[in-house]
Amino acid sequence: MTTYAPVASQPYAWPFTGAWSMADTALFLIDFQAESVAEIVAEPVVAAVAPLLAAWRAAGGTVLHGRRGYDPAVGLPRVTALRNATRLLDRILPRGGDGWQIVEALAPFDGEPVIDHAGDNIFLGTDLGFLLQRQRIANLVIAGLRTEGAVHATMRAANDGGYECLLLEDGTATDLPGAKTAVLDITRFGTGLFGTTAPIAAIKL
Repeated sequence: MTTYAPVASQPYAWPFTGAWSMADTALFLIDFQAESVAEIVAEPVVAAVAPLLAAWRAAGGTVLHGRRGYDPAVGLPRVTALRNATRLLDRILPRGGDGWQIVEALAPFDGEPVIDHAGDNIFLGTDLGFLLQRQRIANLVIAGLRTEGAVHATMRAANDGGYECLLLEDGTATDLPGAKTAVLDITRFGTGLFGTTAPIAAIKL
């Protein structure tokens, strides 16, 4: 298994423990779903992530996909459902509905786990933690939508779980003014409060 040198990221070279490999690292693509991509006008982000995804797969790496949506047979908690019904943007979609699918350019291959979640923290109420433990994943390279939503919430939870997180600066986007910059700053705060950040080009495979 090829061992890679630490990535030039901020505020420290990632991962903190030094070198990394495809055996202990996963590429986690969060909520690149058709409706969200269209709302945020995130097609350039999708185009930037796609070559990394292809290279990661070619290197034999683990790829995980997040996909936000709720089970229509179960529904949403009362307050969440009321809030969701008033949203014009950033809706939690019913699973299987229009706009819920992951965009074709980043669509999962057979055998790549898809973590379906209804909230922002993808660890909550899913098998994500068990999956990472079973595959002995220690490091997460993260790209996704929206930066201040599922991306940030999941990174915070991953950090609490002891995972080394690297957020790809040009691999994430949102439509909330100022939110992306704020999240990147919070992530890097101090000695890396919730992980590190780097451009996609910093990943050398």
